[in-house]
Amino acid sequence: MITSMNKKQTGELQILTDQSFTEQELVINPNDGFDLGLMMTEATVELEFKFDTDKTDPITATVTQKNECRLGTLELGNKSASKLEGSTKVRLTIEEQEGNPKLIIGPI
Repeated sequence: MITSMNKKQTGELQILTDQSFTEQELVINPNDGFDLGLMMTEATVELEFKFDTDKTDPITATVTQKNECRLGTLELGNKSASKLEGSTKVRLTIEEQEGNPKLIIGPI
């Protein structure tokens, strides 16, 4: 976990896709959420995917923390998973900004 004044990261997260999820839904374990400084069960973020030099335009999304989600796992929908460029492991980085924080899904 890397932490700076306005940027926090999770460790390595395995991807688990769920076709019932929309592009705006993500689920993580509360311990992984703690690494990001998330204290509420649900948090609204500006979600961005960043792989190599490619990055997506941010979309407003909801990160939900559930104990049923296995530690070290990121659950997301098929449409979001398609933006991972085949990666099965990612790291989440959260950056504070005005309004909703920016959540970046990037490679290990």
